[in-house]
Amino acid sequence: MNTVFVAYLILISLGIVWRFIPGVPSPIIMRNAISSLVIQILLPLLTISVIAKAPMTDAIWQIPFTAIAVTIGCLLTAWLVYAGLRKTLLNNMSDATMGSLIIGSTWCNATYLGLPIITGIFGEEMSFIPVLYDVLALTPLLWTLGVFIAGYFRGDEQSHGERMRESWLKILRLPPIYAVIIGLALKFSSVQIPDILLHVSEIVGKAVPPIMMISVGMALTLPKWKSLLILIPGSIIRLFIGPALASLCIVFFGMHNTIGEALIIESGMPTMVLTLALIDMYDLDAEILSHLIAFTTISSFITLQFHLLS
Repeated sequence: MNTVFVAYLILISLGIVWRFIPGVPSPIIMRNAISSLVIQILLPLLTISVIAKAPMTDAIWQIPFTAIAVTIGCLLTAWLVYAGLRKTLLNNMSDATMGSLIIGSTWCNATYLGLPIITGIFGEEMSFIPVLYDVLALTPLLWTLGVFIAGYFRGDEQSHGERMRESWLKILRLPPIYAVIIGLALKFSSVQIPDILLHVSEIVGKAVPPIMMISVGMALTLPKWKSLLILIPGSIIRLFIGPALASLCIVFFGMHNTIGEALIIESGMPTMVLTLALIDMYDLDAEILSHLIAFTTISSFITLQFHLLS
């Protein structure tokens, strides 16, 4: 277990080192290129095979339902906590900062960090968990519910209908959504997946985790000491409240031990890197969000081991 975390910490460190290498493309350019490669090609290929080979149990719908419950629970908690802090200790906090902190406390890095760690700890056969968790819940929620939250804290005058239209157009452009549909269609049909597709999927499955971890390292910007106070509540929500809510869902559904353990770890992942794209789109506080991503990512290598041992 420790070997898995140390290996991924080294890969993240390589992403941090990239920004100090002279003459190479900037981390932002590289991160955007990697994200496009993963979302447009690698993740869809992996998703089709993973979903088609996933066990046909109630976990197929329990996993995304748990992800939705965890996301909404963290959202409500973050909103209440930061609204309270804004009225007391942090009364100079801007709308842009509060919106960024709420979004960062809510959405976890289910794929970029979740997929490598879940497969590294529980094996390749559990790769369907982060895929279902993200593609059927987190990403659609980010581009619907997340868009409404970002628009609200920007003071956006755009109508709800226009926002909803843009949100659904964004979701419909995501190849992993169609990959899940194809994978489920293959799962429920008698169609045999071609061996060549399975072989390509295996190669992609080995390539995606290290690429994702290096990309996470490129996104990290270390927080300043004075910003730690404002980051701690969001970090606690993301790293502890999320897994606690997942535990309640697991007990309620009576899930299998291994799937339940993997879901707790998945729900305790640090802040989703993709939230930066949403924050930039709505001109919220990208700096504080990048600090939250860095702080929760570094902290998660301790908290995730705590969840594994508890």
